Amino acid sequence: MSLKASESNAHSIAVTSAEDLKRHLGEIGVDDEEIEKTVDRFLSCTIKLEGVDTRAAHMLKTHVETLGGSLAMRREAHQFTVRDTDVILTASRHALQLLATRLKGEPFGLDVIGTEIVGCLSTGNRIMTWGGRTLDFGRKTYVMGILNCTPDSFYPSSRSATLKDAQKTAHEMIDAGADIIDVGGESTRPGSDPVPQEEEIRRVIPVIQALREGSDVMISVDTRKKEVAERALDAGADIVNDISGLHHGDELARLVARRRVPVVLMHMRGTPKTMQKAPYYKNTISEILRELGPSVAGALAAGIDPEMIIIDPGIGFGKRIQDNLRIIKELASLKSLNFPILVGLSRKGFIGEILDRPVERRLIGTITANTLAVLNGANIIRVHDVADAVEMVTIIDSVRRLGA
Repeated sequence: MSLKASESNAHSIAVTSAEDLKRHLGEIGVDDEEIEKTVDRFLSCTIKLEGVDTRAAHMLKTHVETLGGSLAMRREAHQFTVRDTDVILTASRHALQLLATRLKGEPFGLDVIGTEIVGCLSTGNRIMTWGGRTLDFGRKTYVMGILNCTPDSFYPSSRSATLKDAQKTAHEMIDAGADIIDVGGESTRPGSDPVPQEEEIRRVIPVIQALREGSDVMISVDTRKKEVAERALDAGADIVNDISGLHHGDELARLVARRRVPVVLMHMRGTPKTMQKAPYYKNTISEILRELGPSVAGALAAGIDPEMIIIDPGIGFGKRIQDNLRIIKELASLKSLNFPILVGLSRKGFIGEILDRPVERRLIGTITANTLAVLNGANIIRVHDVADAVEMVTIIDSVRRLGA
């Protein structure tokens, strides 16, 4: 067989975002106005809908296919022998926007589905601004350093037993490039018992005060308790990081709303004491999305600005190994909630089980998993090893900015 050079040099191009496509279009000389018109016609989106009325599914299929897309439903739904069906549809973003418009006023829940489709097309919050602080998620990936003011955190090297130890660790993380220091006074490792609020206050407030006096770094307080969060905010904290997703009490949500600060809402089943007792998921991402819904609804009902919400899928909190891996792989699906995503997987047990490594030898596994998480949509990574994480996100962000 004779081979000859291709005259057109046909080759695939990597397009993972609108920014990628715009760059490629610009490189071939497409004018700016045409680029903006073209992007949504070139980029496609695949969406899963659950529990759709079978009648709605058939109407949806007709609309989608008319617009040049495709739709799949369960086999029984084709013969109308089931009441509802999960649906997967795919089309260009432009077609999906037209679809949402067509669904307005349609029966069988299609009107609501149209609104949900529009939500899936959104890219989520890109800039968060409050009290002189800014998190620009379109500009960079943020590194949150873990400062454990506890005697029993799962990673012994991360424990800061005294105020002096905590200050030393915090300033080492700041010097290494940490964007946020997350101060916690209650270990939430699997099987841990809750800490009385007075003890938690005793552990974290002096640390936050000292940090604020000596640095302008952003500080988050890792707590479920309203009283601890309030004292921490008074001492200079900027963010509340709540592993309970505001399920520990309504008072914390009202405090966050009143103080107008960001809140991290994490997914967890049960409590740290019980969460790893035979956790089970049939569809990990779908269930996390559904179970984060009440947290978000509660935050909004309390008056928290939607621009101040960050979500955390809770890797390692009531999850099996396969659930943690599924979260990392399908993290982009959580973007449909339209909030920035924080991921905390540093040195956790699933990494140790996969690699057969003790906690002290899980750094490479952590960096690898965090790299995948950032590539799949994480905006903030919560880590023990700040210097290594900063190097990792700096490379990723530099590649992303290339040609932007």
